[in-house]
Amino acid sequence: MRTHAGSLAMLVLAACSPEAAPPSLTIAEETSGIPAPEPAWHLDADLAGEARSFFFAQGDLYRAGVQPSANPSIADVLRALGRDDLAGPSFETGAENACPQQWVEPIEMIARATSGERFVIIETERSAPAQIAFAEDIVTRLSNEGFSSYADDGLTLGPGGAAHPDVPLITEGMVTRDTVYGRLLRAAKTGGLELIDAGVWWSSANELAALSPAEHMHRRREALAIQVSRRAFARNPEARVILHTQRSAEDFTEGSLKETATRLAGHEPLVIALTSCSETDEPPAFLPGHGSGVSSAASADLVFAIPRAFEIEGRLTSGAREDERAVDIPPSLLAASETVLIEARREGEPDLAVPEDRLMLFPGETLPLILPPGAYRIEAWTKQGPVAAPVSVIVQEAPPV
Repeated sequence: MRTHAGSLAMLVLAACSPEAAPPSLTIAEETSGIPAPEPAWHLDADLAGEARSFFFAQGDLYRAGVQPSANPSIADVLRALGRDDLAGPSFETGAENACPQQWVEPIEMIARATSGERFVIIETERSAPAQIAFAEDIVTRLSNEGFSSYADDGLTLGPGGAAHPDVPLITEGMVTRDTVYGRLLRAAKTGGLELIDAGVWWSSANELAALSPAEHMHRRREALAIQVSRRAFARNPEARVILHTQRSAEDFTEGSLKETATRLAGHEPLVIALTSCSETDEPPAFLPGHGSGVSSAASADLVFAIPRAFEIEGRLTSGAREDERAVDIPPSLLAASETVLIEARREGEPDLAVPEDRLMLFPGETLPLILPPGAYRIEAWTKQGPVAAPVSVIVQEAPPV
């Protein structure tokens, strides 16, 4: 695992860079007897605490008047804190494509299209949780179809690579700061895929600060393509690689990612682009033509329209596929007069695991957690420390209609 100072630096670098019928019933029951952490997860440095301190600092910046509309970094952190309602519009908000009729099963179509491919790129739009959830489905399927490596422009791994073979950790980069990306990385890990990040491609913090967001992303993607060549294709002649990247409105326009990856990795990738469509209650669907909502239409081989995620009680979900539901925060974990950070992790997972949901509440606010069925350990902190002892909660599946 990386050093104390290195992990904190990566957290700082990572930070700088819809309507459908809600479920009719949510059942959450508190249970007792939270298991103690396994000794193997003892840490000398409180990296999870440092991450929380960072989030509190960013929350203070927002409360001091820093506007998400003028500062994309604050907007990204607010989304990671479960506050899409404060972060401002996303790609999905202005979706121009209507969801087409589904005439082919998308995951099956993707599996067939990639059957002979060595290199696949999945492009999702930024701030589009339903697209990230669909990308998780793609990665899960392709990991069962013989793909061996997973690269992501948001990963930042320590010298030893992935610190845990199954559990996504908050110290592994931008993709794991956000809970939806954590689920995507979990799919890659549990599928046995080797993780590949961009490595150290900058010479100093000053160099990073001097780059525009678009230039930063372009440089990072170039570095990632080089790492794919070195760590996958050069080492294993039979390697098959999935590379996930996210598009933004400020994407570098000189040359497509497909061209860059072909030149630097030595293999021409098949590019799957995901774009939002305006409805929220339709299944993902293949777009035979590249709609106006796809910024990389010239280089995409397959384009799929993904319905916008919908809200439940003021919180944005990851889409209907996750079977997520609103869960009231246990009263013992609320702190009405202070900013409170609430995190729900899978029962038995370490403090560094990416939570299934994270929520920051400012004084006087009330919002629920959004969780799929399962067993969770819910914890809450103010700047001074834990609000109360952790609470175990079981989220039940919705009863059949």
